[in-house]
Amino acid sequence: MVPAMSVVRIHESWLAALEKRLLVFTAARLPVWVTPDRLTVLGLCGALLTGLAYVASWRGPGFLWLAVAGLGLNWFGDSLDGTLARVRRIERPVYGYFLDHSTDVISQVFIFLGLGLSPYLRFDAACLILMSYWMAALLTFIRAVATKVFQISYFGIGPTEIRIALLLYSVAVFFAGRLELPWVGITLIDLFGFALFPLVFLSFVVMVAVESRALARREDQRL
Repeated sequence: MVPAMSVVRIHESWLAALEKRLLVFTAARLPVWVTPDRLTVLGLCGALLTGLAYVASWRGPGFLWLAVAGLGLNWFGDSLDGTLARVRRIERPVYGYFLDHSTDVISQVFIFLGLGLSPYLRFDAACLILMSYWMAALLTFIRAVATKVFQISYFGIGPTEIRIALLLYSVAVFFAGRLELPWVGITLIDLFGFALFPLVFLSFVVMVAVESRALARREDQRL
């Protein structure tokens, strides 16, 4: 397997440049008692809070604001832990790579299954959205091993853009309700989940085919 420290990160999402400046600015001003590991735990707790708040929204839409707060904590902890380590020059690349992406998977389960157990998204649609997220992540991890390139975003969309979309959806349904499409009996985000998975699956297959041909040509030239 490719050592984590030899992987080149590529992050070209719509908000990547602005986010990087904000993260570096914030990391340089955090107190010494804030550590990368504590930020990782904070991000995980934020995801758990989000999922629980979505489930609790059966009792009232006011819990959606708690979900929004959880998404903010998840972004703050998950995005800043690596940046803080790099700013302080205390990186542990293999450990950080393993822990960060392992907790990412757990966080995604908390958030999307929590949303699927809420009144605002069908559980099957939530599972399809989660599978779509994981397919993109798996492609990233597989390519990192094969090519030593770790691509964080695809088509301008990365984890931060996904969190913002969830935040905006949570605010929208708080004010406008479930956004149900009466002629089909499902909500707007249900329809999005059902449409997203086949698009992501097709993109996955195409990218695998393109990458496979490129790797085959590269290795054939070495023979």
